[in-house]
Amino acid sequence: MRTETSSLLTAAWRGFRLTCPSCGQARLFRAYLKPIDVCPNCTADYSGIRADDGPAWLTVLSLGPFLVPLAFLIAVSGWPALITYPALAGMIIGAVLLLLPRMKGVVIGALFVSRGKA
Repeated sequence: MRTETSSLLTAAWRGFRLTCPSCGQARLFRAYLKPIDVCPNCTADYSGIRADDGPAWLTVLSLGPFLVPLAFLIAVSGWPALITYPALAGMIIGAVLLLLPRMKGVVIGALFVSRGKA
């Protein structure tokens, strides 16, 4: 039994919030990037949805416009490279690790809605 999702935008937003795209109540992941097979709240089935490389692609496209200018500004700032480059690398890794599961949730939400309309 699957509950109706109102739209692609709603399902994607719920996925971004790391909740079930169908009901928005249960957690979407049981581990960092491992989605649940079946929602315990609405019994929506996610076992057949494979996000593959979509989340990584979306993460890079989302962070690029912010991180490239930041890296350029730090590179030309004149601050010591021994401090700025490790700090920049830490910020980039942190941003990717924070955004990657959210982008996977968006992709799963979009695929869930499109699978229901196919």
